[in-house]
Amino acid sequence: MESTKFLGVYIDQHFTWKTHINVISKKIAKSIGLIYRASFYLHKNSLLSLYYVLIYPYLTYCNLIWASTYITNLQQVYLLQKRVVRLITKSDYRAPSKPLFMKMKILDIFSIYSLQASSFMYLYHNNKLPLSFCDVFQTGRQIHSYSTRNSESYRSHLCRTNFKKFSILYQGPRIWNSLPMHIKTASSFQCFKQLMKLFLRNKQDNVTHI
Repeated sequence: MESTKFLGVYIDQHFTWKTHINVISKKIAKSIGLIYRASFYLHKNSLLSLYYVLIYPYLTYCNLIWASTYITNLQQVYLLQKRVVRLITKSDYRAPSKPLFMKMKILDIFSIYSLQASSFMYLYHNNKLPLSFCDVFQTGRQIHSYSTRNSESYRSHLCRTNFKKFSILYQGPRIWNSLPMHIKTASSFQCFKQLMKLFLRNKQDNVTHI
């Protein structure tokens, strides 16, 4: 598959992001090897710190772009996360991973994407993005004058392809509109992220990723 590297992200010809996911998966696997060796000597809190230093940056850098793909394309990253969370907690390799994610307060790759997408929408909603993003989204009230139950909800862009359906133009409003009001009306961005992380940790405990 042909691809090119731009600002640290591998862009393939069909925008599946498989090349980038394969590249970071190999780097994450190497880091897991280091954490495995360290697990014989370090406490779980120290191992958790290693996770955030060695692995988390690969999961978050430009996540809003390359994680906007099919769930199946992200499975290898998710499996690596499951492996490392068992290492950090010194659990059996067959132990259920969901309770371990919750115990260590670690977001899985799917929740990390939701966090970044919702953070983008929070900044947009509060006019904290550059002017170039002005009027990218519209609420029902901006489209028509009559009041409806969804007047304050953002409208997703119409999509004819899966590529656009995976983009922030579609996913951003979809994720934002599904959030509880107390999160959307958080008084600050920091407060929003704290509430959002708690919301996502509770939610991912009840979601099954094939």
